[in-house]
Amino acid sequence: MRTLAPYLHPAFQAAVLLLGLWVLRLGLGVRRARAGPPGPARARLAGRHMRLARWFVGLLALGYLLGLAGMGLALGEPLLRTAHGYFATLALALLALTAWLGRRLRLHPGREDFRQIHAYAAFLAIFLCLAVAFLGMNLLP
Repeated sequence: MRTLAPYLHPAFQAAVLLLGLWVLRLGLGVRRARAGPPGPARARLAGRHMRLARWFVGLLALGYLLGLAGMGLALGEPLLRTAHGYFATLALALLALTAWLGRRLRLHPGREDFRQIHAYAAFLAIFLCLAVAFLGMNLLP
């Protein structure tokens, strides 16, 4: 029987990516809700978006480290030698930027420039994560 170890990182990241798509959906809901009057529903939506976004970034970073460990320790391959590794690093950096901008928005809610860059960086990061998933498929045994 073949070992399941090579599939641990992809399975974990697929689940985390689903969480990321949900966080993106919540963020778009917050964006739409900003057009209306402030209220408890909007605050709950924003709070849920922020809580799940923290989990998403943390779990994606953990999955990134699992991928590095899988390549380096389990397979004995050089780290970040594939397009999958390079673009995963870029996606994680974009998510870190998105998280930093989200934190700035909490401290300075009137900064529309932060809000726009946060939205674009988040969308680009999620899109890049999806592309990284497809790039990783050809690395599976």
